[in-house]
This record gives sequence, structure tokens and C-alpha cells, in this order.
Amino acid sequence: MKKNYLLLFVVLSAFFMLQSGFAQTPVINELYSRGTAAELDWVEIYNPTASSIDITGYKIYDSGGQAGTKPKKLFPVGSVIPANGVLVIITDDTDPSGFGLSSSGEKVWFENASGLLIDSVDLVAITDTATSYGRMPDGSSNWQILNPRTRGTLNSPAVVSVVINELFSRGTAAELDWVEIYNPTSSSVDITGYKIYDSGGNAGTKPKKEFPAGSVIPANGFLVIIVDDTAASGFGLSSSGEKVWFENASGTLIDSVDLVAVTDTAASYGRTPNGSANWQILVPRTRGTSNTLTSVDDDFTTISEYRLNQNYPNPFNPTTTISFTIPTTSNVSLKVFNILGKEVATIVNETKIAGNYSVKFNAEGLSSGIYFYQLTTENFTATKKFTLLK
Repeated sequence: MKKNYLLLFVVLSAFFMLQSGFAQTPVINELYSRGTAAELDWVEIYNPTASSIDITGYKIYDSGGQAGTKPKKLFPVGSVIPANGVLVIITDDTDPSGFGLSSSGEKVWFENASGLLIDSVDLVAITDTATSYGRMPDGSSNWQILNPRTRGTLNSPAVVSVVINELFSRGTAAELDWVEIYNPTSSSVDITGYKIYDSGGNAGTKPKKEFPAGSVIPANGFLVIIVDDTAASGFGLSSSGEKVWFENASGTLIDSVDLVAVTDTAASYGRTPNGSANWQILVPRTRGTSNTLTSVDDDFTTISEYRLNQNYPNPFNPTTTISFTIPTTSNVSLKVFNILGKEVATIVNETKIAGNYSVKFNAEGLSSGIYFYQLTTENFTATKKFTLLK
């Protein structure tokens, strides 16, 4: 029993240390998937702590290792990452567990010497041999294509870690659409010249919206910018969902978010807790103040029990958001069934650490009707009904 409590403590500690949006344990930091004989595929591991970490016996693997069809790749004796440093391992060598990272994209898992999953990443398609895929800044939750690649060195030591924290997309004349930026550091940050934009700004069909002179965010504070004003770059956030990008004054992308559909004028979409990787519908919205731990139905429970929430919106067409809570690391399955009990979609099927999760389901290929979504772990199963109306 004591051993189980200790494992739960370790898992929950790791989760809460990740809530700032930055890792506090070793994480996958950069991947290179266009290897040649001169430079084979590799994965870089980052140590965000102030002390060196020995990852001897840790393992990294692709779907073959996950499925058990080949060995997981073991970090050899002496694999020590210096404080705030990185370590690179070759993945497509002659070792039986060697795996060449697919340039068309694949999933990679990373576990510690006890077999506990501590990180994973969905590697995107890479076509340019000069580029890699990495976290920007190092250890953060923001992934992007890196050009040039930065094997064995920090990706962006100078990037300030402010992030998009909350978005309101049902603006009226009395309260226009807005985006809130959060500063998780202990010092104020001047974001004059930073830019925020939607697909128009990303495609270059209209200007990016620039933060004006004097845009200073206090330590552990917030700054709100109106996005659908009369400026040429103004963009009204779509209540049906869209992507928003955020870059610094040098033009480096430092954050982005896929805004989900929000139909309630009292609601927004934000990180909970502030700066974390967990996004959800916030009711009520919390413009310019700390995001409280709320859920779609405003009935949040702490991470001490399993929970499957009602999807939002419901009925929906064709996308909806489903949120759930797991109190310990679990193999999680989230599937959709029709009224006859036939499985029609798998939304989640992977190991996840303790935490709150929100996932988007797109029912584009399904016909109107009543469906059921079911969350299953080793110790919990729950099913809820939702309605697709086209």
C-alpha cells in the first residue's frame, strides 16, 4: 500500500510541476527525422533543473516498442544530462531497438527506468533536411519546426515565456473579442512589438496585430488585447473555432492555440491553471484575472477521482469538446459508439499522466443521431450520451 501511495505522489508531483507550462523533469525536447548516413535520426532530451540528472536505464521508443514488436531503446550507462542541458541519442542505429523516425510523422514515447511514462510527442511531418521539430522555448509545451535544427544545444535560451492564457470569441458591442496573455515569471515583461494573429495574419493576407508601446505584463500577471477593433489587423475570433498564433518582437513563434467552438456568451476558453497545458471552457470567463479551476458545467472536482464530463456544445455539428479527469497515470481509451453499440470512432487511446484533459471530436463523417462516448481506464469506465445534428 505504501508503494502505491509513493507512486501516486510521484505522478501527481510531476503533473503539478508541469502546470506552469514548462517541464520540471527530463523531457523530449527536439527530434530529427530526415537522417542521412552522415547524420542519423536522433532525439534530444532536455533537463530543465538546476542539477544534473542520470537517465541511465530510461527508454525511448516508437509504435513498435509501444506495441512490443521490438525492444524499447535503452539509454546506456553514463547517460547524464547536465543542469539545464541536453543529451542526444541516435535512434536509427544498428541496435535491435533502433527506429528511424518517419519524416511523415509518428508518435514517440519516453519512460524512466521504472517504466513510468514521463513524456510523449506526436512528431509532425518533416520534409526539409535542414529542419527538426522541437520545443520553443526549451521544455515548454509549444512545439514547432526549427530551422536550423539545434542538436545538442538549447533551442531558444532568450525567448520570454509569456503565453496565450484565455480567449473570448462571442464579443458584443459592449465587450469585443479579446485575448489574454499571461506572464508566469517573477519579473514584469515588456511585450511591446509582440504580435498576435489568426489565419489571415499567418497567411499574410492582412497585417498581424501588434502589441503597442507600453504593453507591460506585471510579474505573475495578465494583459488583455482587443482583437476585433477597427484596426486593419483586427480579427473577430470565430465562435466555431480557429487557430491563433503569438510571436515575439523578433518574429519568433512562442505560442499558439486551437480555439475550440464556444457558443455560450458567458464562456471563454482558457488554461487551467494559468499557463498550464490544460485548456477548457471557462464559465464564467475571467478576463484579466486568474483562471479558476472550473469545468463546462462549473462543477470541478480536484484530481482525486476519475470523471467524464458532458460534452460541450451538445447537440453539436460537427465538432464538440469532451473533458475528463484521471487521478493517476493510466491507459486511457475514449471511444464513440452509435445507438446500436457499434464503435464508430476512437478519440484517445494512449497512456496519460494524472490531470484534466479536453479533446476535440469531429463527427464530419457521421450522420445525425444519438451517439455515446465512453471513457475506459484500468480502474474506471463511464459513458455519456450526445447528439449530432446536421
